[in-house]
Amino acid sequence: MESPFGWRELKLVLAVVLGTLLIGGGMLLTGRLNEAIDERIRVGAETTGEVVHVERFRITRSFSANRLTVDYTFDGVRHRERFSSELDDSEFRVGELLDVRVDRTDPTRAATPDGYATEDLLLQAPTVLAGLGIVVIVISLALIRTGPRRD
Repeated sequence: MESPFGWRELKLVLAVVLGTLLIGGGMLLTGRLNEAIDERIRVGAETTGEVVHVERFRITRSFSANRLTVDYTFDGVRHRERFSSELDDSEFRVGELLDVRVDRTDPTRAATPDGYATEDLLLQAPTVLAGLGIVVIVISLALIRTGPRRD
């Protein structure tokens, strides 16, 4: 007796599992990044930074990001770093001053109380992973639903 599931169905079910893992990975990465930013804000050394460039760009139709280039000084050394965050309601302008919390062991790693951090586009990775997982699941479920392929 033949199995009702063929190779095609097995591949589609594995794609659904992969999509679920991508969504879960995105959720775990979001939590981990938020913890790292919160810790940096909590124990970081305070300094003031000046916004020298503001960039807004779209990643997908419904997802955009802000990237700020900020100059700040820590232990007498000037740093120019990019800070990223999901697009929020705040409008930063060139020349504005920001409170910056700098990692004491690595001054190139910093964060602001607004949730901007120097990981740059890594902050958008969880959303991209979750979106990719949803797309994989939806396509796989649609292909499973259409039934067996006729050769």
